[in-house]
Order: sequence, then structure tokens, then C-alpha cells
Amino acid sequence: MASLENLSAAHATLLVGILLELFVALGWLLVAALLAPARRAAVQWAGFAFLQGLAFVVYLNMGRWPDIHGHAVSNLLLVAALLLQVRGLQVITGKPPAEHALLALLVFGALIQWVWISHEHSAWRMAATSLLASGLCGFAAVAMLQCIRHESAHAPRVLGAFLCAPSAIASGLLVIRAIFVLQHPERVIREDSLNQSLGVLGSMGWLFFSVGMSLALAGVVLYKLQRKLSQAATHDALTGLPNRRAADDFMAHEALLAQRRGAPLSALMVDIDFFKRVNDQHGHAAGDHVLQTLAQLLKRRARASDLVARWGGEEFLVLLPDTSPEGAQQVGEQLRLAVQEAPFRWQDTAIPVTVSIGAATWSSGPFHANALIASADGALYQAKSNGRNRVCVAAPAAASIHG
Repeated sequence: MASLENLSAAHATLLVGILLELFVALGWLLVAALLAPARRAAVQWAGFAFLQGLAFVVYLNMGRWPDIHGHAVSNLLLVAALLLQVRGLQVITGKPPAEHALLALLVFGALIQWVWISHEHSAWRMAATSLLASGLCGFAAVAMLQCIRHESAHAPRVLGAFLCAPSAIASGLLVIRAIFVLQHPERVIREDSLNQSLGVLGSMGWLFFSVGMSLALAGVVLYKLQRKLSQAATHDALTGLPNRRAADDFMAHEALLAQRRGAPLSALMVDIDFFKRVNDQHGHAAGDHVLQTLAQLLKRRARASDLVARWGGEEFLVLLPDTSPEGAQQVGEQLRLAVQEAPFRWQDTAIPVTVSIGAATWSSGPFHANALIASADGALYQAKSNGRNRVCVAAPAAASIHG
């Protein structure tokens, strides 16, 4: 290798690229050590960066290693790196990696290098490798978009477009490269070295897109972390239902809509009867199982416009937009019967579970969330006092208390 003073722009670029890929690989290994949810994907992406850096090393030293077919080796390392990128994206979305398909693509990439390894066939090798790499980049772009959508169906479209842009653009340019190679094979064979224009352009271009793809992968991880933090702040860890804070926000939003439309807003306070007895007789693990099972039952029977939240302890809140007192009582009865008939089991032991439900409705005047909840709580207390396993509805006046 030439001294530092005599390095060409392409050599210098590749040296910088090797260092960048090394730091990116170390960064992903640090992510794997610190962030358990992203560990498996981060290990794949560390390999993605490392193999790309290794491909740059081979390409940079082709003149010093004449016995090694540098183009073929660097191409195969590039294909392997892109396969690890795709595998990491499959892992982070919770999908089982398509191991056989990925292995088949790696073997196919190796066959391309072996069949067209001679210099006179290098144009075919370059074109085929470019198309294979293009397909992998395109698949990675789609996988990134799916990963963002998997986290939230309401994710900003611009975020998905921004993160998949490096892979999508690289995919398109690789197709153009393959077409150019097939149209001008003599020129490509003649100038495909690090000291020629095509070699300089190719090495600098791939370094740019490699860094862009690594940044996009980091963006995917950061978005997932942001979603998990948001989920932890607004959802109950045991049942997965929205928590009290999320219920307050939903209630305030629905109250504004109800006031505009002049539509009622109802609330059901659902409490498990004799829940302490479940914990005492079967253990707290059984109690947690009952809470989780009830949460899923309530969620399954709710409408898309309703909200089911864990209010605290063994209490659940069901908010029913555009629902009258009669409608709230009917929904409450349906839920009560569904719980009574549901098979709650723990370690092959049946656990009888019933609920008491208090219902309250806001229909006019200024809305106060505390008043609506207090009315539903009062109706729940009445249901408990009257023997449990029943639904009681707050009087209209009680549900309209202001304060």
C-alpha cells in the first residue's frame, strides 16, 4: 500500500470506509450488550458492518494479493453483509428468519462469483452481483417499512420513507449499474479498478449508501425504543391494557367530541368480586392470571370505538362513547354474563369469577371526568352492597354532578 502522502482519493475513501464500518460494528455490539430487546438484530447488523468493512479491505488490497480473486471475494462479502442486514430486520420484527432462503441466496451469490470468475467474464459477474445486491437492498427497504408499520399503524409516512430511502435508492442504482455493465462490458472491464474512474465512483458511492443504511437501521431501533417507552408510560405492564393516564387522555378527547355532537358518554367501572379470596386460595400468580384473562375478555367484547383500561388493582374502566344509560346497562349485563360463563382456570383448577359493574353516563352540561368516574364508582359500590355479580346504573342527576 502506498504511503499516506501518496494515497489516491479512492484509497483514502476506502480507508475511511473501513474505519467507519469498524466503528459501526463495534457500536452494534455495544447495542447488543445494552439493549436486550434488540440484541439478536444488533448482532446481525454488527456482522453487516464488519463484512462490508472486510469487503473494502479486500478491494483495497487486490494489487497486493494477486492470488486472491479480489472482485469475487469482495462481491461475496457484500452479498453476505446484505443478507445479515435482511436477517436482522426479520428478527427485530419478531418474524422467524427465512434461513433456507437466505442460505440459498448466499450459495447463489457464491456460484455467480465461481462461474464467472475469469477476467473476460467479469462483466457478467458484475451485472449478476449488482442485480442480486439490488434485490437484497430492495427487500431491506420493504422490511424497514414493515418494521415501522409493525410498531404502529399510525407511524408517520415520512419516517418510513426516510428510513428506507438509502436501501431503496441503492437498489435502483444497482439495477442501473447492471444495465450499464451489460451495455458497455469492455469499458467496465478496463476501468473497474480502484485507480480508474468507475472504481473510484463505485467505492465512494457504496460507502455513502452503506453509512446511510446503517443510520437507517439505527433509526429503526430508536423508533422501537421510543414506542416501547411510550407503551410503558401509557399501558399496564401486567394486562397490556391502557392505564389510568391513557384513560384520562381518551376520556378528555371523547368528551370534546361528545360535546360537539351532543352525544352521551358512558363509563363502566368493573370490579372482580372477592378477588382477595382468589389470591389467598390460589396464590398471587393465579390472581395475575385472572386479571390477564379478564382484561382480554373485556378487550375482545369491546367495540372499536370503546376503551378498556386497567384503573387499578382489580378494577377496570370501560369507556363507551355515544352510549346512553340504557345502552351502558345493556353492555354491562353482557360483560357480566360473559365473565360469569367464562372458564377461568389455573393449573387445571377452575376458578369461579364474577364481577360487579357500576355504570354512569354524561349527557349534557360541562363535562368533568372526576364526576363521571365518581358516579360510576358510586353505582359500583351499590352493586357490591346489593349482593355483587350485578350491574347498577347511577341516577342521571348523579352522573351530571359538576365540580
